[in-house]
Amino acid sequence: MEFIGPYSVNPFIRAAYSLRESISAFYEKNLSPDLSSLLVGIVLGLKGNISDQTLRAFSDSGTLHLLAVSGMNTAIIYGVLQSIFDFFNFPRIFSFLAGSAAIIFYSFMAGLSPSVSRAAVMIVVLMLGRLVGRENDALNSLGFAAVLLLLINPLNLFSVSFQLSFAATLGIILFYKTFRDILSSLPHFLRDSLAIVMSAQMTVWPFAAYYFHRVSLIGFISNLFIVPVVSLVLIAGIISGLVGIIFPPLGAVLVKIAGLLLTFAERAAVISSGVPLSVLVVPVLSPIIIILYFILIAIIFNIIPVPFAAAPQVKKACAAVLAAVFFLLIIPKNSGLEVTFVDVGQGDCIFIRTENGGTVLIDGGGTPAYYTGDFDVGSAIVEPFLYGRGVDHIDVMIFSHFDDDHARGLLTVLRDMKVTTVIYGKPAGSDIYKDMLEIAQSKKIRLIQVGRGDKFYMGETVFEVLNPSRDSTLANDNDNSVVLKMTFDNMSFLFTGDLGFEGERQLLNSGLDLEAEVLKAGHHGSATSTSGEFLSRVNPTFAVISAGKDNSFGHPSPKVLDMLKQKGIKIFRTDLQGAVTFKIQKNNVKIFTSIPGEM
Repeated sequence: MEFIGPYSVNPFIRAAYSLRESISAFYEKNLSPDLSSLLVGIVLGLKGNISDQTLRAFSDSGTLHLLAVSGMNTAIIYGVLQSIFDFFNFPRIFSFLAGSAAIIFYSFMAGLSPSVSRAAVMIVVLMLGRLVGRENDALNSLGFAAVLLLLINPLNLFSVSFQLSFAATLGIILFYKTFRDILSSLPHFLRDSLAIVMSAQMTVWPFAAYYFHRVSLIGFISNLFIVPVVSLVLIAGIISGLVGIIFPPLGAVLVKIAGLLLTFAERAAVISSGVPLSVLVVPVLSPIIIILYFILIAIIFNIIPVPFAAAPQVKKACAAVLAAVFFLLIIPKNSGLEVTFVDVGQGDCIFIRTENGGTVLIDGGGTPAYYTGDFDVGSAIVEPFLYGRGVDHIDVMIFSHFDDDHARGLLTVLRDMKVTTVIYGKPAGSDIYKDMLEIAQSKKIRLIQVGRGDKFYMGETVFEVLNPSRDSTLANDNDNSVVLKMTFDNMSFLFTGDLGFEGERQLLNSGLDLEAEVLKAGHHGSATSTSGEFLSRVNPTFAVISAGKDNSFGHPSPKVLDMLKQKGIKIFRTDLQGAVTFKIQKNNVKIFTSIPGEM
């Protein structure tokens, strides 16, 4: 190996990164952590330090696009530069070269994300058109930007940011004039603002629904008063950042003004996101549905000239089909009982939807307490799974116990979603238990501590608590796991948490009916659970083991697997087959796995 010296960064790029760091540091010095992270996101497109709650507020209010450097940022910079160039009557060639350099420099400062790259290319093409005296065609500019970015990096095509940015811009190009005409009776500012938001949403919402399963319904209103404020924040943020490097006292005054405006915008986003029915949760969308949607709106709005499509009755028929598809997507469907063992890696998470539409979530996976990374099972896996099922609230959330790999992901769901009731067993002194109490009490969620003998019903589905006993003296938290027996339509499930041998022995001595068709093997199939005697009493047809692929604990134990096989019990494993779903309707049981494979 030969050392050839340090990597040499292009001075232009190095200067852009250096200025970005200087501006970020100036914001952090003069504003609170929350406001400085927001301002860095708006001005420089870096969202890494913005809290999840703030990101959710902007997302649910339909204003998350304001935290991504895109057309608005580059348009403001272009407008300011062009005004200066015109005022001093600079030659066109100078305006083009200096303006292009400034836009490209800013794009590097903002990390060259697909949205800012798209906007930069379109602005440069616009300036080039002015230089050569050619009228700019927005659709051609957008197409050129797409081709250029894909030539540089073909994988951009699969980037969600790339797709959303180009979809929003395409929507504005195609539908803005139509909506402006429809809204012509409104005051000009209101008309133009609404037309931009509505036209962008026409092409963005299918992508948002497909990837995030959430569509903001209040964005049409919230954008009207948040966008103008954020535009002022952006101008004040850019000026204060540059001035602050040269003359810090003046820059500090300007950035404080930006902070005040930003406080208003953030509060407006929080209030908007909290309005009832502000967000529509959309189940998994088939690509066929998305393609059908775009075909229908192309016919309705005459995007693609088709001879037969000009007839009013054809447009009405297309609109009727769109409405029908929309209502079919959001109307809940009664499909019996659904039980899904969600693949959360080395942990447990079970989602239950009862025949009457009730929702139950038992555990939510999680990362170990010593983990210091940013990955959160709750926001990365559990919530997307729930939204993909069209679930926007949890009727009953159950903490089997408070180990990280069972409970940490639930805290995220508890914080973000509407939850009616939280059930738990033995209290614990852990931080997770304390956080659960704090979140539940702050949101006025009903808390119920359960013990052996408790029951609750959801429609025809019966939940019986078998463990822990109210007088349990077991020291091991695993053996004090909440054990539930759920029965519906002559089919029973036994959910055991992390129950070990001692907890199993207590159940065996209790005289309770433990028999169940489906057993959730205790403690991820470890060698310290699922004894032969316990298996004989439960007598399951199926066993589900929730464990992480190639986990360091050696779960599931080969001994447990051999015992299950010897007893003729069909095994399902989330580490090999992904999520495992049981659907029961009229004594008919269907089992699905997200990764096909025989055990």
